[in-house]
Amino acid sequence: MCIEPGSRIRCNKKEAVVGAIIPENGNFNVITVQHLLKVGGCNLGDPVYIGKFKGTITRILYDLDLAMATFKVPSSLVNLIEIGSPRLGPAYSLKEGKKNHCTVLSVGRTYHYLAFAHRSLPLPGDSGSPIIQDGKIVGVLCSVFFNSATAIASSLERFL
Repeated sequence: MCIEPGSRIRCNKKEAVVGAIIPENGNFNVITVQHLLKVGGCNLGDPVYIGKFKGTITRILYDLDLAMATFKVPSSLVNLIEIGSPRLGPAYSLKEGKKNHCTVLSVGRTYHYLAFAHRSLPLPGDSGSPIIQDGKIVGVLCSVFFNSATAIASSLERFL
């Protein structure tokens, strides 16, 4: 088992998806959605899990609905995808190796707006999924509007 974008991350009994991974000083900072922590009753310093791997919540970015957890695991157990800048056009969300195609409709410093096909909307539990475009992660799925088949992805610009 590897830790990678699109993997499941668990806080107590609530699950979301790993949006991105940033290496730092021999550790790996995993980004997911903050609302997972809120629903799971987790706060700074609490444990989160990706499979059998245990991490600790180290940062919460309320303005982006993002949280960061630090994992101390060997680099051979981590698959990284580079973070990049989004552009208008085709992209996809990724969860457990499955792609869900979408379109980036607008790009912002805080959030990007996405459109999905009505037949393939992200579901509860898909929060945190990386949005991938041109082989790079350009955002993290944080909210879906079912009536219009649109969604919001948090920008990762501050991590570039």
